[in-house]
Amino acid sequence: MVSKKIRQNEKLKLKGVQRKSGFDRWRLVTNGVSNITGEEKTFFIEFYCVNPALSPKSPVLGFKNRYDNNMAADLQFALAGTDAAKNFTSQLLVNPSFFMIRAGSLSTVCRQYNNYYACDDVDFKSDDYIISVNPGQDKSRQCFLGENNAIGSVCVSENDLLEHPEYMGNTGAMAWNLTFTRAISFEPDYKSKDISWSVIGGKTDFSGTIIFNDEEFNIDPKRSFGYYDKNWGKDFSSPFFHISSSFITSQISGKLLQNSAIAVQGEYRDRLSVLVCIEGKKIEFHADKRQRYEVIHDCQEINDDDLGPKLHWSCSVHDKKHVIDIDVYCRTKDLFLRDYESPSGERKVMRVLSTGTGVGKFKLYKVVKKSLELVEQAEISKCICEYGNLEKGESVELN
Repeated sequence: MVSKKIRQNEKLKLKGVQRKSGFDRWRLVTNGVSNITGEEKTFFIEFYCVNPALSPKSPVLGFKNRYDNNMAADLQFALAGTDAAKNFTSQLLVNPSFFMIRAGSLSTVCRQYNNYYACDDVDFKSDDYIISVNPGQDKSRQCFLGENNAIGSVCVSENDLLEHPEYMGNTGAMAWNLTFTRAISFEPDYKSKDISWSVIGGKTDFSGTIIFNDEEFNIDPKRSFGYYDKNWGKDFSSPFFHISSSFITSQISGKLLQNSAIAVQGEYRDRLSVLVCIEGKKIEFHADKRQRYEVIHDCQEINDDDLGPKLHWSCSVHDKKHVIDIDVYCRTKDLFLRDYESPSGERKVMRVLSTGTGVGKFKLYKVVKKSLELVEQAEISKCICEYGNLEKGESVELN
């Protein structure tokens, strides 16, 4: 059963000054199978609200995406957080204010489609749903996020991107009609004055259909391996580190661990929150608590002789009772770059490398006196892996 606290955190959390200087992001991820080819894809749907009180009547974007599509340069930028914008032509700076729906695929040929709305076109206030988007009663652009369902669509034409390069993303369309159940949730949430993170569904069972560029995908709750979380606050944490999966197969028993999930995120004051559930047993390390634990983590590019360049996410955390080791890999060519405009304006942008195809290993040990006892060793598949940095933006003198 989902607690009252988690349900409350699903609502818009921007209050007071953060309505003019803050963001709120909802994220749903699920796997689906093509009804035509049998191909499996990982899909994501995001709702992103930025500074809703600054320009409630019309969406305002503060920058234009002027980077080339060079994956090697994008990779190095996101890993290093380089200030790549300093040589661009200066333009008048404005603070952003918009609501964005972003949806697409995180596997095979990755795509993202971004639609922008005025914040007044979005209703957050009903007790019957979390988000309802209804711009000018245009039924073709209606989107809905409820307590256990999501319905909506996004569409971006070639003309849209020609006229508005700041929209970023790709051309195409995606529509969804989903219901879901939060099988595993984690609490308490990470909470600070600057940023918060709530894992509403570390394992979320989705069902329904997704239409991705005219191809229908069936969403089976037993194969969806879904995820649902939420971030809100003044600005993004940087560097940003995230791995999560509920497709975990025991190497000891050979069985799929159907009541298991992992979610790791940070950096929060140089720490990570590490949340683990293995067959109903939860072991949680919360970065905002006084809990004593040590964590070592890294994200770096390595070279595989067979598969070529790969990105490696590693996390090792321990306290007096448990030791957890997580190692996840993905091919560099499978990474997908997504930009998030910072609520602080000045063309600051969070650039995040993402994939839904991470694979790796998980080990859980129990500390017994001065030795370690192996509790579980498992393979991780269909892992969401993300790493990014917040770009400082342009140095521009206002006219």
